[in-house]
Amino acid sequence: MRGYSTLYNIANGIYAAAKISEVLYLQQNRKGMHKTNPLTGACKILDILAQYAPQEERKVLGAKLMNGKLCLEACNNINKHFSTYAKNFDADKIAQALSIIKPVLGGEEKRIVDKMLKVYDALV
Repeated sequence: MRGYSTLYNIANGIYAAAKISEVLYLQQNRKGMHKTNPLTGACKILDILAQYAPQEERKVLGAKLMNGKLCLEACNNINKHFSTYAKNFDADKIAQALSIIKPVLGGEEKRIVDKMLKVYDALV
């Protein structure tokens, strides 16, 4: 049974490499107005790695990759948020930015952001 598991892992690795190659190829060939965001490509690659990881490692590796994906998505959202509001920036935009980064923060940092958002809501 061990031989079957090894072959299965090798096949999944090859399939994952092909999928990652497709993502990178599409990302490199996009020019002009339809250029893709590199963070979006990185999120897709993390999804592929989590999906095709060996069965023994899938749970631990999948959780770590999903955490990394969550951080990349937060970076992407914060980047979009600040590039949209670069000219007119006020307290509302800061509150929105804090709510964007809140899911990736640890326990103490998340508690501080919650308090800051509560203070902002009380003032507004």
